[in-house]
Amino acid sequence: MPYLGSVIPPLMEGAIADLPQWVSRYVRQENLFAAGDRVLAAVSGGPDSVALLHLLHSLQPDLDLELGVAHFDHSLRGRQSQEEAEFVAALAQSLSLPFYPGQGDTRESARRERISLQMAARRLRLQFLKDICRSHRYQKLALGHTADDQVELFFLRLLRGAGPEGLAGMPPATPEGLVRPLLAVGKEVILAWLLQGNLPYRQDPSNLKREYLRNRVRLDLLPQLKQYNPRVREAVWRAQALLQEGERLLAPRVARAVAEVGEALAPDFYRLNLPRFLQLPVALQKLVLRAVLQKILAEYPLSAAQVAAVLDLAQAKKSGGQVSLGTCRVARAGGELYIFLRLPAPPRHSATLPSCPGRFQVGGWNWHLVSRPYLPETPWPQEAHLAWLDRDRVHFPLEIRYFQPGDRFWPTGAAAPRKLQDFLVDCKIPRWLRPYIPLVISQGQIIWVPGLRLAEPLKLTGASRNLLAIELSPGSFETRRLWEMLQACRQATGDTKNADRQKNEAP
Repeated sequence: MPYLGSVIPPLMEGAIADLPQWVSRYVRQENLFAAGDRVLAAVSGGPDSVALLHLLHSLQPDLDLELGVAHFDHSLRGRQSQEEAEFVAALAQSLSLPFYPGQGDTRESARRERISLQMAARRLRLQFLKDICRSHRYQKLALGHTADDQVELFFLRLLRGAGPEGLAGMPPATPEGLVRPLLAVGKEVILAWLLQGNLPYRQDPSNLKREYLRNRVRLDLLPQLKQYNPRVREAVWRAQALLQEGERLLAPRVARAVAEVGEALAPDFYRLNLPRFLQLPVALQKLVLRAVLQKILAEYPLSAAQVAAVLDLAQAKKSGGQVSLGTCRVARAGGELYIFLRLPAPPRHSATLPSCPGRFQVGGWNWHLVSRPYLPETPWPQEAHLAWLDRDRVHFPLEIRYFQPGDRFWPTGAAAPRKLQDFLVDCKIPRWLRPYIPLVISQGQIIWVPGLRLAEPLKLTGASRNLLAIELSPGSFETRRLWEMLQACRQATGDTKNADRQKNEAP
């Protein structure tokens, strides 16, 4: 790809009138769309995203696209946020395009996840947009990032100490379907084109607040740098193009290395085999880490210090350490490195399941209890989320709580009770995941560790007359993630055989 500035020079004479043709050329050059693609345009109401929508709409017949419009209200600016949502809805209607509104409590998300408002807003917005793409079968998600955004991002990441991959900036397209048709268009051209076409848009006043580093880069740093090089933007674009060329050359080798040493246990949960990982050259180790983080967090820029911290964790002689990378966490467990989105604080509460039959929701988990006569010849489904117990040995109310120091458990098939911690270690459940596993307690004794094993004294036998069936299912996004992690660890370490001992075959 030629450097970005050579595709559409932001100050080129005549570029304004020819902008649709320039964008069409860039789209074809970068293969952003295929004929018949359903494309969701993310529109905030600002000039960049409004220009994106109008340009895609004008090119829709030529590119053979089906367009939709999505807008996410971050609930940060009261009535102004509502007016922006109404503006985008009216714009979509005027173009006869389907409109998908969304809303989220950004402040609450930032408080709960202990992250910045900007990071929380981005995370909520991207999740909403991806959900719309998935549920309405859009193959591409079009974003309004411009060439000026690339320049600002370059200096933001440079100030953070990012590596070459971070400094390379945003790619025109990602394997996940994100596309940026305006990435080679300068801001001035966009504003002039909107003015020429009498196309209204909304201005976000927060873009002028110097409390945000990006704004200080745009308002203060770049004007200063232009005194040393009036074409500083073009210089950055050329540098980024060279860095992107290097990335493209290395991409196949990095992908092979990720496949050799890593495994996706869930959409946001990766495991790296440390012995194999540490055999890679250090430079390739860094690229593998960045590639995995890209899959989990989408373009999360790792600084050199963060990469060094993860490598130190991987090379440490002791297991059990962790490194925080914003909303992501890297944890060491034995010969494995786990990379996942940060979990909420471990639950501390306890609750009761008062009776049977019944349906209960406790701590984000759904519990369904039924009792019936036990017929040994009847085949009962054997699944990790189901427990089949001798009803006459279970005493209500049942307690639901989480791991406590000193807990003991008598697993099915074991000769005697043992420390729960030792049992979880044998099941290869990482230390950081153990506090999140709900435990079922009867008269002070653990009778079920969901997903892993039942208690030996309560298993069904030939003498059993009644059974108690307990079904567990996630009732929230977080518990669904935790269940996926637990099952991934169990299956990946071969503990399905142990978990199947809850089969309770009667003699």
